[in-house]
Amino acid sequence: MRFQFVAVTLLASFGLAASLAAQAVSVPPIPFSEFKLNNGMRVILSEDHTLPVVTESMLFAVGGRNEPRGQSGFAHLFEHLMFEGSAHAPKGMFDHLVEGYGGTDNASTHEDYTFYFESVPSNVLETVMWLDADRLSALDVTQAAMQNQIKVVEEEKRLRVNNSPYGPLMYVDLQQQAFANWQNAHPVIGSFKDLNAATLAQVRQFFDDYYAPRNCILTIVGDFDSAQVKPMVEKYFGWIPNRGKPLAVNTKEPQQAQPRRQTLHDALAKLPALTMSWHGPERGTRDFYALTMLGQLLFSGQGSRLYQSLVKDHKVALQVDGGLGFPMGSYRDYLAPGLFAGLVVYKPNANAQQIEGLVMQQIHQIEATGVSTETLHRLQTKFASDWIRVQQTTLGRNQLLALATLFDGRPGDANTELAKFMDINSNDLERVAQTYLTSARLNLIVDLPGKPAAKTAAPGGQQ
Repeated sequence: MRFQFVAVTLLASFGLAASLAAQAVSVPPIPFSEFKLNNGMRVILSEDHTLPVVTESMLFAVGGRNEPRGQSGFAHLFEHLMFEGSAHAPKGMFDHLVEGYGGTDNASTHEDYTFYFESVPSNVLETVMWLDADRLSALDVTQAAMQNQIKVVEEEKRLRVNNSPYGPLMYVDLQQQAFANWQNAHPVIGSFKDLNAATLAQVRQFFDDYYAPRNCILTIVGDFDSAQVKPMVEKYFGWIPNRGKPLAVNTKEPQQAQPRRQTLHDALAKLPALTMSWHGPERGTRDFYALTMLGQLLFSGQGSRLYQSLVKDHKVALQVDGGLGFPMGSYRDYLAPGLFAGLVVYKPNANAQQIEGLVMQQIHQIEATGVSTETLHRLQTKFASDWIRVQQTTLGRNQLLALATLFDGRPGDANTELAKFMDINSNDLERVAQTYLTSARLNLIVDLPGKPAAKTAAPGGQQ
């Protein structure tokens, strides 16, 4: 994976934190304008002349959940193929030009979208616009490029998933246990079987279906003049025709009637681990904002409830992580059907039942008594300071605008969402804990170090 979307999470200064806790959060809105090209491409422009820097991104509404059966990993494959050359920019030229001007470029694949960006000096904007338009209109998808990048993707899967402690647990097993629908359950990175069986015709068709202007959000943030850039966008992108047709996919999940429990073995792990996951609410609802904040309270940082309980107080764990959208992303990437999930890596002298009990103890405490005003202020202050830090860069603002456009249909929601998180109260946290984090809705996996014990042969050779 060339890039993983991670919001920059830094603590604000003491003075900022104190002021946020003392008064309502006031964050300057991100200025923007939007328009749509005749071919359906949505364009978001946001001027900021603070620094001579600009970030351009293309967000395509295609991710792992859009892949047909037998084509798992195709969305991620194109994250790599998009840098393999196009009609007028052969292989290597894209990175050579961007980096030669002192810029950076990267990409990431998610469950519901694929994101490409370049951050460059503002006088290079037209160059990256030409590069992006060329690969969108005339990507060089050849047999050699496809086979080459399939090998790259497979090696990445070996490195990040197959040969990494807890890799299969986090990026394969957790989703396969929690979801009944294949569209949601299969790993975004794909399978060797599907990738090795891919034909050039299938891969080209996938590009035609999903890498078309009507399925793209172009976002430009930074030091430019919109009056000059709009005609440039029309020039480079307006003529590109739509190809193919995205397939409609059914991501609906059946109601979970009872808990699911599973024990796995990890030959590369040195310590046991446990995952707990529950299905979450629809994005944009009050429950979505409340469950996001509950995830921050339980999992975010060394001050979180579960870190303090499991690592500090009871000294049974070494690592705690989780929240809404975990482990595939965060609440920013979340779209139902999605998960509220957590991972605990625990010590050998503890056991899974003990860890589960301590996690549920913290959840039940919130269900019963909520949180104090002081705790809520501290939670909101940390969340708001993280949000503000993200907005400090052109890339951060670019992502906020692009994702708001994709998930909510309105880039302006990037300016209003923080207030919805800040409006969550103790009663909301109680309610979502009671509603979603129940024993009946629980999916639990225990991941033990080592290989599974060999089965003992029964008399007569039967097992």
